[in-house]
Amino acid sequence: MQLHRFAPSEPLAPFVRVFEVLETDAPMLRSLVPEPGLILAFRYAGSASLVEGGVAHRVPDRALTGVRRTARRMFTPAGGGLVLAKFRGAGAGAFFDLPLHHLFGETVDLAALADPGAIRATADRLGAARDHQARVAAVEAFLLALRTRRAWPGDPLVDAALRSLKTDPAALRVGALARQLGLSVDSLEKRFRRVAGASPKQLAAILRLRRAIAAHRPGLSLTRLAQDAGYYDQPHFIRQVVAAVGEPPKAFLEGAEYCL
Repeated sequence: MQLHRFAPSEPLAPFVRVFEVLETDAPMLRSLVPEPGLILAFRYAGSASLVEGGVAHRVPDRALTGVRRTARRMFTPAGGGLVLAKFRGAGAGAFFDLPLHHLFGETVDLAALADPGAIRATADRLGAARDHQARVAAVEAFLLALRTRRAWPGDPLVDAALRSLKTDPAALRVGALARQLGLSVDSLEKRFRRVAGASPKQLAAILRLRRAIAAHRPGLSLTRLAQDAGYYDQPHFIRQVVAAVGEPPKAFLEGAEYCL
């Protein structure tokens, strides 16, 4: 698999964390580690399927994937190519109307959320693009057009909660965070889910898992890895990893093909 990353243009930088172009030159089955934000995908070559319980389900070529707590297993034949826009924690709300927690754990066809004509035009631009920068530019143009049609003020309190959570996800105490922001716990959680697509606790678990996986190095003990990522102890770390990716940390980190 070839992976190319591109920074978003200035108008999109507050909302999009990174653009990625992925191409597969051989069949690949890999685990997709949960992401802390929603993901927009435009496929320009090949196909992909989610594998669940030994059954493959074709993924729409243009799709929006919500935040999820568990990894997905994706099979991609040779010759695949797609562009991903990975949104910041509250970024997708600038482009899509529905409360984002409705997409939690889901992958939906983009045609259900945006103008099919604009989607087809973007797909045509992708098909005609001669390089990855042109492919990213096509998806950027699609998002910029959506942005001009959407009056979205954002939510400064949710933004503040996200900044606090990302600084130290292991230290999250929802009650304390709500008091700090002048909200009730119920109000904070409802606003957070609507804007970020998940609850504060769910997002903290994702960030902590990704921190642990990113920190893994050959020879580093699981105990040290768990401590550095903010887990209570090694058994807690093992339980959380099994719940998220379906296998113990050692087996996953040393044997699985995964995308972080």
